[in-house]
Amino acid sequence: MEVERVQAIASFSIMMDTIPSEFIRLEHERPGTTTFHGPVPEMPIIDLSDQDQDNLVRLITKASEESGIFQVVNHGIPVDVINKLQKVGREFFELPQEEKEACATPPGAGHSEGYGTKLQKEIEGKKAWVDHWNVRKEDRGGAGLRYLLENNYYPPSPSSDMALGLVATRHVGDHRFCYQNEASGTHGIQR
Repeated sequence: MEVERVQAIASFSIMMDTIPSEFIRLEHERPGTTTFHGPVPEMPIIDLSDQDQDNLVRLITKASEESGIFQVVNHGIPVDVINKLQKVGREFFELPQEEKEACATPPGAGHSEGYGTKLQKEIEGKKAWVDHWNVRKEDRGGAGLRYLLENNYYPPSPSSDMALGLVATRHVGDHRFCYQNEASGTHGIQR
C-alpha cells in the first residue's frame, strides 16, 4: 500500500496553485485567524543555568500553566550540534522518495519512529501539512526516560493562509522542545 506524503502532495499542489480540501483548515483554525495581532506577547524565559532546582521547577510550572510555552536559555546544547541536526534533517527531506521510504514507519506500527506523514484525520476531518522523520532513544542515563527527536518538514504551500503543519495538541506528560529554523511560519501563541 503506497502512502501519500505531504511533500509529494505539496509539489503537485504548487503546480495546481491549490491544496486538497482535507488540508484546508476550518475558518477558526486558519493562520490569519489564529495569528496574534498586536504587540508581541512576552514569553517566559527559563534559564537552565539557575542552580536552584526548586526555583526552576516553579518557573517551568508557572510558565506551563499560564502561557503553555516558554523559551529555554543556557541549555548547554552546543550551537554546532543544533546546526548539525538541522543539516541532517534538511538532507533527509532532500533525498529521493524511495530512499526516504526505506526508513518509513510501517503502517499500524503503533509508534511514530522513522519516516512518516501525519495523515490521520482530526475531529473536523482535516489533516496536518507535515511529514516527519523521528528517532527514538530509550533509557538515557538509566533514568528510564524516553526521548524522541522529531524532525518535521512543512513543505511550501500555495495556500499557506489555509493550512497548518503544527496543529493544536495536548500531550499530557510530554514536553516539546522546538527550535525555529530559518523558515518562517510560526503563527501566534495560543493558550
